[in-house]
Amino acid sequence: MKKITQTFSTKQGVVTLSDPFFTLMADQPQVEVTYKPNHYSGWGMCKTYNAIEVSDFTQTCAELFACTADSKLRLPGYAA
Repeated sequence: MKKITQTFSTKQGVVTLSDPFFTLMADQPQVEVTYKPNHYSGWGMCKTYNAIEVSDFTQTCAELFACTADSKLRLPGYAA
């Protein structure tokens, strides 16, 4: 289980970053960025990055990640 080190509140929901972890599939430590939207009953999205790629992750980065992930969670033509 990954321990959460950073949490960002955004307009669409919450973005969290895990502690760096190692995996057999990558040579570098990885960080999992997770987006949990408001009012989605716990559903969300996550993406794994090399830890170096998100070393300077800020509120602005969280807003962009949430906006992009939210657009992928919504089906076109359906109300939220």
